[in-house]
Amino acid sequence: MIIPPLLWMPALLDMTTHLWATGWSWWGMGSAPSPEATPAPLSAPAVLPVPPTDPPVGTVTDHALLVVLGAYAQHLGVIDQLGQVPLAQRTYDHAPQEKLIQFLVGILSGIDYLQDFNEAAHPLGRDPLVAQAWGQTAFAHYSGVSRTLAAADADTLAAVIQRLQAITQPLVDAEVLALLRSDHPLWLDVDLVGRPVSSTSTSYPEADFGWMDDGVAKGYQTALTSLAGGPSGRILLSSQRYPGRTHSAACLQAAIRAAEQVVGGHPQRRTDLVQTRLDALATDLAVADARQQALATQQHALDAASTAAVAAQVQAQADVAALEADPAAMARADRPHRRLSRARTRVATQARRQPRLQQRLATLATRQQRVAQQIATLHQQQAALQQWHDQLATENTGLIAPLPLVVRVDAGFSTDDNLAWLIEMGYAVVTKVHNGQTATCVRRGIAADATWDTVGRNAEAVSLAAQRIAACPYPLDALVVRYHLPDRMRYTTLLRYGRTDLLAPQWFQQYNARQIIEAGIKEHQGVLTMRRPLVRSLIGMQIQEQFSLFAANFVRWAGQWLRPLVRDANQALQEALGEVKTLVRVLAQCRAEVITTATGMALRFDDRSPFAGATIVLSGQVAIQEVLPLFKQSDWGHAETT
Repeated sequence: MIIPPLLWMPALLDMTTHLWATGWSWWGMGSAPSPEATPAPLSAPAVLPVPPTDPPVGTVTDHALLVVLGAYAQHLGVIDQLGQVPLAQRTYDHAPQEKLIQFLVGILSGIDYLQDFNEAAHPLGRDPLVAQAWGQTAFAHYSGVSRTLAAADADTLAAVIQRLQAITQPLVDAEVLALLRSDHPLWLDVDLVGRPVSSTSTSYPEADFGWMDDGVAKGYQTALTSLAGGPSGRILLSSQRYPGRTHSAACLQAAIRAAEQVVGGHPQRRTDLVQTRLDALATDLAVADARQQALATQQHALDAASTAAVAAQVQAQADVAALEADPAAMARADRPHRRLSRARTRVATQARRQPRLQQRLATLATRQQRVAQQIATLHQQQAALQQWHDQLATENTGLIAPLPLVVRVDAGFSTDDNLAWLIEMGYAVVTKVHNGQTATCVRRGIAADATWDTVGRNAEAVSLAAQRIAACPYPLDALVVRYHLPDRMRYTTLLRYGRTDLLAPQWFQQYNARQIIEAGIKEHQGVLTMRRPLVRSLIGMQIQEQFSLFAANFVRWAGQWLRPLVRDANQALQEALGEVKTLVRVLAQCRAEVITTATGMALRFDDRSPFAGATIVLSGQVAIQEVLPLFKQSDWGHAETT
């Protein structure tokens, strides 16, 4: 019978500790006890020699977590996947793919500058155990990493995104399936975060001034999408980078599409709502066509009147000319009732009438042009809306199991077009009004005797029935919230489409729970090296963005994976395994002894670390059960089930 390594490795480690304490070194570097010495019985206290203060050189790392993450990365295939990324650069001492992997290791360690690889207090470049854990004999100089990122192109970036998604997809599927099994909706949070650079720098391509972090700054904007509520608490799904001048509203639809691709599905598209809008457009077109016909009839009548007026004027002028040529008529011209006087009056009357007819014709032409433009616009809207309806119907055709998805965004994303788009895409929406004037208009609908419910320590709210907000074509529930501040009362209005049975406190808490993505943004910037660009090449910065997004999830999943592998963990280590900041800022900077055997590897934390006495046993394989195709959707039709 073969005993699994996970069962006998702890005993092996205990034996190793005993041999170390008695003067034997695991690697044969210590002195053996003399043959004459008789070991004391285990039950009796023995005077043991003082163990060496430091293990042998080459078996100690100052970055314990990075060694563990290297083992986890090898099990997940991270190194193999990134090793196939195309990079147009020659290989000298290090392959360009190795330097790409080294860049990921630096982000996982939370470096602030690229030169920290070689110039930090405990540089990664001088830690061979970390390099070996990530499949390399040694790390390259940071300048070589910078040159590799500068040589990366669009194909490199696309391959990085594709391969990282392939690595994380089974883990994301497990998060989604866990939520579905618990009968919970999938909460998507979208937010725009600034990536500022120096305001005087000219070496960052496509950097621009924009509103970032409550102020104007130069740099870039990144739209981040996260999934909340699963076993991991929060995972980041997608990241898109834009110039600094980009507004939130312009990024929402691309972020949602990217998130749908990652989660592997989408809600049932609401084609019936789009059809209602198509019917309304058809009615508007019929009214506009009728109006155009009426204007055409008026124009025909005015054209006839204008023609008759011109003819009458010509005739009157001819009569005047004829009478003026008759001496007898001229002799009687001073009398108003004579024929010549009447002819001259007709000429003057027709001369006054003609400009009025021309003015009426010009006004009618303007009205006809306006109606024609309206009809053309309605036809364009109808064609675009019909195409949108057909697209949504096609997406519904390939849908296997609709996902219950809720989008939670702040006011910057909630324009009328975005709200209509999200609703027709099948999402439930929780947001805040986009415009302060709209919030004021909504507040006017509150009755004087309305009951305000307490929803927070200094906040009260009142719910309003579904109503049209600005130009959004669909009615939205509104929750007007007032905050009691020391010097004034502040108001805001929340909006919702979807579930209508929530009480005001629940609704208020649901919206404010979007702080989870704000916490993710702080973690992204303050922990995982996104406070500043590590390089200045455009593709290199985008690779840094994708690696940082991957690292946030990778470290969180690694903490879960590590729990059953830890022996003699103290409370500090147990808590650290669930905190990305502690894992990166503390555990990744801890010293540990690496014990390697023919059957596995283990890390024993240094006595001076916060996790002294704990051991991580790395042996066996990581088993990941991928989600069956039954629960997933494919763009190419129904997935094959085996």
